[in-house]
Amino acid sequence: MLGGLLNKFLVISFVALSVVVVSLDDAAAQSSKAADFYRGKQLRFISGYSAGGLFDTATRIMARHVGKFIPGNPSLWVDNMTGAGGLIATNYLAKAAPRDGTVLLNLDGALLRLQALNNPSAQFDARQFNWLPSPAPDLQVCWVSKESGWSSITQALGGSKELKLGGLAPGTFPSDTARILQAALGINIKLVDGFKGVSEVRLAMEGGEVDGSCSSYEGVTRAFPKELQAGDIQVIAQIGESPWPGLEKVPNALDLAKTDRAKWLLRVAVIGPNDINRLFTLPPGVPAERVEALRQAFGATFNDPEFKAEVAKARLVLRPISVEKIKEVAASWLDMPDAQKKELQQILQIK
Repeated sequence: MLGGLLNKFLVISFVALSVVVVSLDDAAAQSSKAADFYRGKQLRFISGYSAGGLFDTATRIMARHVGKFIPGNPSLWVDNMTGAGGLIATNYLAKAAPRDGTVLLNLDGALLRLQALNNPSAQFDARQFNWLPSPAPDLQVCWVSKESGWSSITQALGGSKELKLGGLAPGTFPSDTARILQAALGINIKLVDGFKGVSEVRLAMEGGEVDGSCSSYEGVTRAFPKELQAGDIQVIAQIGESPWPGLEKVPNALDLAKTDRAKWLLRVAVIGPNDINRLFTLPPGVPAERVEALRQAFGATFNDPEFKAEVAKARLVLRPISVEKIKEVAASWLDMPDAQKKELQQILQIK
């Protein structure tokens, strides 16, 4: 009896070991296949936003380091394809980019809302993208120049004076955050859309065309360190579940919301989408072994000391988000009930 059980155990153990060996052999074969493809190749990293901005900087830092972790060690270069708040680059990736794993995009996760809200300009299906591990969320804030005269978002609650904010286009945080604040809190905001990036908004602010904008706090601290220190640029609002460290005295829009609807708008349209800000992705149809190779490479890069050192030097914050989390948040938008989608369509002017 004991001998029979022992033999059965040995057989099961042998089978299990065989499966592990086969799996390891298969993984090695897939990696070798990816290496054969990428050896001698050039990978094109596309940033849908202007040079010098947060997205562009994050893309260039990643491009300088990830290549050493990709099988075959290809070279990499960055291409800025600006316009429509990153939509031009995103549509290009979905429709026209090579599907061989040589083109990647860093996009604003807020763009996925365009698809969810049935905007015909969104000519992509987020479910088909091959997502890669990506830099994690940041806090959305509104900032203004000292000369604008604003010191708190509460000054615009029910007031007659317009808070003039610069935006990019529907489906991007600067534009969508301003519209959601207006709808949720009743703030008197005039949104000036059409800028190609926060760098252009800054120039408009310096010229008096706008008072400021709403964007990533990480981007603000990186773009305006001296101005923030001197008080020439001031953060007048934050939109998060809780106050951000160092911003405890800055009004939180969620605390100013008076109704459940207002809180829902802030959470679903600003706080939630910010969880998937700055996403890296491959186009649909890329061979599975190349997708896996790049996912492994991105994961390894996030743990690379040289990469981390450059991220810190650039005053960026690294909190990686997994492919699974990206899919989860995207699905929460794409599967939203029609009635809620219709309300957001009207507020965000997504037609």
